[in-house]
Amino acid sequence: MVTLFVDFDGTITEHDLLDAIAQAFGDSEIYAEVDRGLDESRLTLHDVLRLEFAPVRAPLAEVVGWTLEHAAIRPGFREFVSSVRERGWRLVVLSSGFRELIVPVLEREGLAGLELLSNTVNPHPAGWRVGFRDETPCPVCGEPCKRAAVLAEANGSTIVYVGDGVSDRCGAEASDLVFARRGLASYLEEKGVPFTPFRDFFDVVAGIERAGLA
Repeated sequence: MVTLFVDFDGTITEHDLLDAIAQAFGDSEIYAEVDRGLDESRLTLHDVLRLEFAPVRAPLAEVVGWTLEHAAIRPGFREFVSSVRERGWRLVVLSSGFRELIVPVLEREGLAGLELLSNTVNPHPAGWRVGFRDETPCPVCGEPCKRAAVLAEANGSTIVYVGDGVSDRCGAEASDLVFARRGLASYLEEKGVPFTPFRDFFDVVAGIERAGLA
């Protein structure tokens, strides 16, 4: 049995919607400062999400509309989903983003039935408040991360991970086969962790077949 975990922002979508929304609806100075804090390891990813979205006061419907207008799905994703389903494998969208913004995009693409593990958001008029899926620190990286969900949900099956950013690092390191791009690829290369680079989900399907999992 194979369990596939796929990040959403910057992986399923061509661009990171969380970053774009925080800049479009939040405070650009706060965004720049917390982004530096993440790069310099002064802030955790949870700290960053809390701080970036606290200044956002737009109604959820407005942000969902903006998201649907700007969210582009990476080529090959629908074909990837079909391929996974044909094999009878389990596919989990594992995201640090918000269910309230992810579900409308998946519904637009005709993929509303995909299994989703993500954070949530309370779009409070005084500032958006993030509800985290898991706040238990990881014994490996020291922060709440995706590793625990990957290992628990896989339950001993072969793990395939597809991701692109900081939130994907620990989950990817716990996986058997990793497809990475952008910052995740750079991180894994520096750490000497094997991975397959990808541009789109056609690359991922081809890589799975080369790996003998097909």
